[in-house]
Amino acid sequence: MEKRVGIIGYGSIGKEIIAATRRHEIPNAKIVALFDKESTVFNSVDYDTGELHLFSDFDEFYNSKIYSNIDIIIECASKGAVKEYGMKIIKSKKVLIVLSVGAFSDEDYLRELQNLSKLNNTRILIPTGAIAGLDSIRSVKKYLNTVTIVTTKNPKSLVGAPYFKSSKIRIDEISKETVLFEGNAADAIELFPANVNVAVSIALAGIGLVKTQVKIVADPTLSVNKHEIVGEGAFGKLHIVVQNIPSPSNPRTSYLASLSAIECLRGLCNENFRIGT
Repeated sequence: MEKRVGIIGYGSIGKEIIAATRRHEIPNAKIVALFDKESTVFNSVDYDTGELHLFSDFDEFYNSKIYSNIDIIIECASKGAVKEYGMKIIKSKKVLIVLSVGAFSDEDYLRELQNLSKLNNTRILIPTGAIAGLDSIRSVKKYLNTVTIVTTKNPKSLVGAPYFKSSKIRIDEISKETVLFEGNAADAIELFPANVNVAVSIALAGIGLVKTQVKIVADPTLSVNKHEIVGEGAFGKLHIVVQNIPSPSNPRTSYLASLSAIECLRGLCNENFRIGT
């Protein structure tokens, strides 16, 4: 049965999802609406606009007939968008796929959204994103003692991070591998909100934001986004290394994040067969 899909945010991930549907790579999925506050981005939309309805005002989108018939909303804009629109989306009984999982570093908000989803009999889904191993971490969470993630990126991928507003380190002067941050996932997502959503995903799957340790490294010689995850406990040890090509249209986003969102949508639209949890 065909699922009608709405997308929030026409950045690199939104573009890849729309492109994948145009290539018929997601069976039973039809993108029917795109919302982005910046209407100028619609100039580059590569889709049959007779089938895709464009909105730059959320209330107009939310109250439209198009929205009322949507089954799935995919957020790929920002953690601010999750917090601004998440409650309304869940109240309207839509399945919500969240890419900007950093919004859930606010655990009170996450709890409220989860309770609302139970009340409205719908779901909130978080794709694996730019890493691997979330299934494994979740399956052994009761037996985990420590989890660490080291994220290493080219400084160009870190441009715009709030960290640099108060740091003595100037991003354009980084000439060698430099450790920028060491601390927990809760603090990391505040300082690097566009870069370490993966740390929040790992924390939610495992031992929580405070216990999950994060190191962020800038390396000007690196051409990939690298994530190294280590989890240890009574079950044994997990050691996962992922090296992602940055998205061609946004170096802050790993291409794997887009592919993960596409696979999450594919699973929802073709539920008769699934590999992994």
